[in-house]
Amino acid sequence: MTLPTINNKIICLGIFVLFLILSLWFTKAPLAHLGSLAPQGPDPLLVSWIWSWEMHQIPINPLELFDANIFAPYKNTLAFTEHMLGSLLLAWPLFLIFKNIILVFNLICLSSFALGGLGMYLLAYYLTKNKLASFIAAFIYAFAPYKIIHQEHINLTGMWLPYFFLYLHKIFQHLSWKNTLLLLGFTLMVFLNAMQYFLFLPIVAVCFFLAHVNFQKIKVTRASILKILVFFLVFSLVCLPIIWPYLQLKNYNFVRAIDNIEGLSPDVMDYLISPFFYKYFYSAYLSEWIVGPGIFVLLLLIFSTVIIVRYRSFKKEKARAVYFVIGFIAILISFGYYIQFTRGEAGGLFGPWAFLYHFVPGFSGVRCVGRYSIFFLLSASVIIALGLADFFARRLKNNPQKNIIISLLIILLLAWEFSFVPVKDHAPVSATPKVYAWVKNQPNENIYIIMPFGFNYLKNHWDAIYEYWSIVHFKKIVNGYSGYGPVKLEELNKILHDPNLNQKQLAAIKQSGATHIIFHFDFYPPGFDQRVAALLSDEQFAKLVYRLDNDYIYQIK
Repeated sequence: MTLPTINNKIICLGIFVLFLILSLWFTKAPLAHLGSLAPQGPDPLLVSWIWSWEMHQIPINPLELFDANIFAPYKNTLAFTEHMLGSLLLAWPLFLIFKNIILVFNLICLSSFALGGLGMYLLAYYLTKNKLASFIAAFIYAFAPYKIIHQEHINLTGMWLPYFFLYLHKIFQHLSWKNTLLLLGFTLMVFLNAMQYFLFLPIVAVCFFLAHVNFQKIKVTRASILKILVFFLVFSLVCLPIIWPYLQLKNYNFVRAIDNIEGLSPDVMDYLISPFFYKYFYSAYLSEWIVGPGIFVLLLLIFSTVIIVRYRSFKKEKARAVYFVIGFIAILISFGYYIQFTRGEAGGLFGPWAFLYHFVPGFSGVRCVGRYSIFFLLSASVIIALGLADFFARRLKNNPQKNIIISLLIILLLAWEFSFVPVKDHAPVSATPKVYAWVKNQPNENIYIIMPFGFNYLKNHWDAIYEYWSIVHFKKIVNGYSGYGPVKLEELNKILHDPNLNQKQLAAIKQSGATHIIFHFDFYPPGFDQRVAALLSDEQFAKLVYRLDNDYIYQIK
């Protein structure tokens, strides 16, 4: 793409393949069982359901794409989370080949490391023309702790961000149709893959504009205006129909509480903690605090900053400075509403996020602002590439042997530290009960509530499992797992979370709008099926309409 010669194309292919192999090592993914195992937790099931729903609905009626089958009878429920349409472009062809959505999930999860790493290599090489420095930057961006911790969050991989930065550089150098269309394509990919990251792109664009534009030499031509108009017209035509369902979330009062945001936000110390010491600072449920790139990356960043300052090139100074500015802004925003040195502080200085939260649409719905640290990671990777390229050229006089030895030593130290990042175990994905084959052939008007109901954060992810099982039938279910849930559903969860079924719970089930109840009695103590049957019969609440194995379906009267 950016390296046109055959040799460089081979290098790019080699980097992609190498990083794909390394992703197996850093994630501990079971190569022989990628079709049946997934990282523990509900998110792989959520992503698999999202892709499956979109592949099901787009050919039938794309205009009702966001009216997903979960959280019935509510509408627009796909907008309760990221739509994942960007990664769907990768998932759909693979699914047509393998017909296994879990295998597809794992393949894209692993490929995201390689795609992001390759993008960083292309960006760094464009800026430095140094292959070794670019490879080190690519390795950092591909396998830094943040990326490994969020391996199952495909929307957080940032795999398209380096390509966006690359063509942002290029378009300021030459506003050609090729650069315009490629920038448009990668902007759309960032938007379609991670709307949360997309919200940060205007900040990036403003920084680039101020760093690259010489106001005394601006020339406005008919051709340049046409390219800009085409860019915004096409972008609007693609994005507005997707943004609209999210704007409707105001009907659900979809605003994250400040306390909720602060509880998941990192502090200054989190940027300084190395993977060597994660086990002393972070539990499995506090991964959102993990934003530090590691001690060796920080040392490289300091070293590179010193080199850049010492050997600065005035022609490139603004282009280099832009990454310092973007990285610093990303850090400040990632702290959340308050900037705190440690979480022991009750408050702190108001950060930029406080302004964005109150005055810029979209930001008030983002819960985990520490995820904006990826822009610091990207900036740090580029700065390290720039600094190392200067060091190799000016201090080592581009001595091949010295450059290679130092680069290998850096990679080994980085790999050693990154290998200490804890990863989630891979667990078998529950097979879909056969009872859902019967559900598939029932009327679309039916609404099913599946019991036991609710999301148990410590033991079971029932709603995520039910959501995943609905891939077989896509009938409407009251249950659902997503980034956000309606308040009434949360209240229903509190009522039904007690496994001892009673009259109050039956009334709540009826008020939910469900027409049928599905009981998975394997999730209950022995004999519970008999107690349920007796209660439903005594109350004349529902009648048994289907039973298979230990799964019962009752129709509410």
